[in-house]
Amino acid sequence: MTDAPRQPGPWEEAEGLRPGAPAPAAAAEPTTAGSGRTKEIVWALISSALIALWLGWRMGPVVAVAGVFGILVHELGHLFAINRLGCGPGKIHFIPFLGGAATAKRASPTEWIDVLIALAGPAVGIFAALPFFAAWAVTRQAMWLDGAIFIAVINLLNLAPAPPLDGSKALGPALARLHPQVERVALVLVGGLAILWAVERNAVFLAVFMGFGLFLTLRSARMRPQAVKLDGRQQAAAFTLWLATAGLCVGTLYAAFRLAGGRSDLLTLLGSI
Repeated sequence: MTDAPRQPGPWEEAEGLRPGAPAPAAAAEPTTAGSGRTKEIVWALISSALIALWLGWRMGPVVAVAGVFGILVHELGHLFAINRLGCGPGKIHFIPFLGGAATAKRASPTEWIDVLIALAGPAVGIFAALPFFAAWAVTRQAMWLDGAIFIAVINLLNLAPAPPLDGSKALGPALARLHPQVERVALVLVGGLAILWAVERNAVFLAVFMGFGLFLTLRSARMRPQAVKLDGRQQAAAFTLWLATAGLCVGTLYAAFRLAGGRSDLLTLLGSI
């Protein structure tokens, strides 16, 4: 009687240990990873170019540069916090006509970390205005102040407690600690007003983006099901940090407006779109 051929164990096949088995698929990962990385870079360049072209068409070349640079610095702030606070590795994505987003690989274990990651974007992003102040100081040309104004505006608007903006993630946990429904009511009111504002100005992409973000946020029974809730000190710190970041943005906007002589064509244009 001949011996039956030996059958490999379940772990041998999974690990590629069978005699004569082909090399593990992991050997091809560098090529796949490199290809994926190349696609990400190409898409980031295309998306950045679309944002720059749209802003340049509506508001001029300085604002186009300020928009792309400001978005990049803003998202780098999120990225630094994501990686530093143990939620990484993070990635930055440019979204044509809308801006950017930083995503984390791991969910935040606490609401406090969520707050810090959310505020890191505008807190760091506002410093993107500094090169435009410097350019104005050297050239005394008011167009550079338009770049600083635009960066201040986009970071300040991002602090609004409306999904999917950073303000909803920064203030949401603190509002929820007052009462779970306080957060939802605030998000609905502010988000609804933001959508109406976008619709009135025919900003279709923005209205859809805001509406989709509000829908996804409200459809979940619990917004942060796995996160440890804020305690009293963290709640107070969240409000304080949000106010400080908003104050920094308002201060930057005010400084640029004053240096522009109390008038800005960009602010007039922003109010009309």
